[in-house]
Amino acid sequence: MKIGRTSENDLVLHDHGVSRRHARILERAGLYFAADVGSSNGTALNGTLLPGEQQLRDGDRITVGPVEFTFVWVPPDGDEDATRPIRRHPPLGAPIDGVAENVPTGRLPAVSPVRPADSPSPAPAALAPVASLPVPARAAPAPAPVPAGADGLSAADRARRRRELAGSSGGQLALWWGALSLGARIAVGVPVLLVLLGGLGAVGWVFLPHGGVLGSSGPEPMELGLELVPDSFGLGEGVQWERPDQKAFDFQFVTPTRAVALIHYQASGISKEEVALVLNGVNLGWVPPDTTSTAERELESILPVITLKRGEQNSLVFDNVRNPPGNETWRVWNLRLEIIPVPELSRDDVLSKARQYAQTGARFYETKAVGAENLFKAWQQYRFAWITLEALDEKPDLYQDVRFQLGQVTTELDHKCSQLMLDFQRSVQYRNARKARAALQEVSRRFPTAEHRCHNRALELAYEHEL
Repeated sequence: MKIGRTSENDLVLHDHGVSRRHARILERAGLYFAADVGSSNGTALNGTLLPGEQQLRDGDRITVGPVEFTFVWVPPDGDEDATRPIRRHPPLGAPIDGVAENVPTGRLPAVSPVRPADSPSPAPAALAPVASLPVPARAAPAPAPVPAGADGLSAADRARRRRELAGSSGGQLALWWGALSLGARIAVGVPVLLVLLGGLGAVGWVFLPHGGVLGSSGPEPMELGLELVPDSFGLGEGVQWERPDQKAFDFQFVTPTRAVALIHYQASGISKEEVALVLNGVNLGWVPPDTTSTAERELESILPVITLKRGEQNSLVFDNVRNPPGNETWRVWNLRLEIIPVPELSRDDVLSKARQYAQTGARFYETKAVGAENLFKAWQQYRFAWITLEALDEKPDLYQDVRFQLGQVTTELDHKCSQLMLDFQRSVQYRNARKARAALQEVSRRFPTAEHRCHNRALELAYEHEL
């Protein structure tokens, strides 16, 4: 779309302040840009003259001569509640209005004209056939400016404001501060700022736990239990408790019957054979390296019965074998312990039960494309088979087959969770509440119980965004 005074198929503004070819708005790859095309008076975006082509965002003000337009993003067709704000908490420095950087293609944005204050109503608009833009055909000249001070207020307004401020202690302080010169403000403000910073530092020293970092709450967790430990440990960005070399936990293993202990956790920034899991001095293996689903996956490791000390204190260590002397970044968080009773059966009965679980899991896996929850049920059955076989001190060949199938299904399930979470985040970015709810509903269908982390993650997001 071009804006000028005489060009055919352009938006025409009959005003001497508008050049014959003044400005244009163009679309490229789903984004919209404004540019001045050599006008005499220039084109302003949000009060600043355009130095060249610049991308438009929802709410931007485009000034052409005496006429001002507002660029408005129009939601996609068929989404009746897409304009409903989706509450979110953007990272530091991100735009807080929730407007996406990329405007969805398929529908042209609207540009709404805004007349200068107190100007008469414009005549009917002459519209270009390439865009449905309600704009005035002729804008009246801007009214003569009202004499005002440097703050934009008239003398009467400033006098009224002083009377209002003088009625309170805070207002009197504001008037006193406003009467000071720049040098006096610096002389007074710097000591006050130093006193405030000193007070905040003293409060932090008293109440923040020593040895931790800002954002950690309470003392560093040293024991594991059935409750989730959300704190993070390791080295690098986002770590609450720096432990470059290793992090150790103690826990009690108390159970009246034969049971299997599982450690659940999340990990990131870890490469192959970097962080070892050690129970009571016995190496249990390596923490799995990062994958594309690291952000959503939950890891779990069996703590062997023969290595556990029943009724005594046990020690679990995450040991980064590359630190020292290296400085490799790594992080573990969301740790919890799970105790699962295993059946007191004969070896043959245990094998029979495990085979039934494995066969059921295979049937669900073969029909994973038929039902949304079948992949989850396959993972569930293979997991039952794995835990059942853990009751045996000597593992049969079936044990390795079950672990292999469980690993394959777990990878696919974590990948599906990541896809759904990406769909949800994209819907939030474009403020599409209907599609955001649909993504969370799909999570509930594919992850029907809280055995997999994706189920609880969907509930958390639904509550956070009020969906």
